[in-house]
Amino acid sequence: MFFGQYEHNIDAKGRLTIPASFREQAPEGIYLTEGFDSNLIAYPKQHFEQIANNLSELSITDPETRALRRLIFSNAAMLTYDTAGRILIPAFLRATGQINDTCMIIGVGDSFEIWSVELWSLEAKSHNDPQKNSNRWAAINISARGN
Repeated sequence: MFFGQYEHNIDAKGRLTIPASFREQAPEGIYLTEGFDSNLIAYPKQHFEQIANNLSELSITDPETRALRRLIFSNAAMLTYDTAGRILIPAFLRATGQINDTCMIIGVGDSFEIWSVELWSLEAKSHNDPQKNSNRWAAINISARGN
């Protein structure tokens, strides 16, 4: 499970060091694609392949399916780690995520996200209102006891 948040620098070539615990969970590398919140999403190989299989089962006659397929696949890159544990984020994905020289790596369970520091700060602030959060997540069962 990917969890925690880490602030990391990106070098001039676009290389980003991935936390060791994250690399251990995705030893073959990651698929990196555009996220849904002006961020990037990194999936372990098997997880991304499952998403791809699920998308391939949807009808291509549905315009929303086609749009989602375009969003995910046209913006995806398969990335492997160098000997220093870094990935090279393609320039088009750095631009998509508004990521320059520093970013946040955020664990979100079965995947992790890469955010610009500025956009992550705004996102994190949106989670600081207890009343809003109570209403927002009231219908979601997050109990450790199961269903």
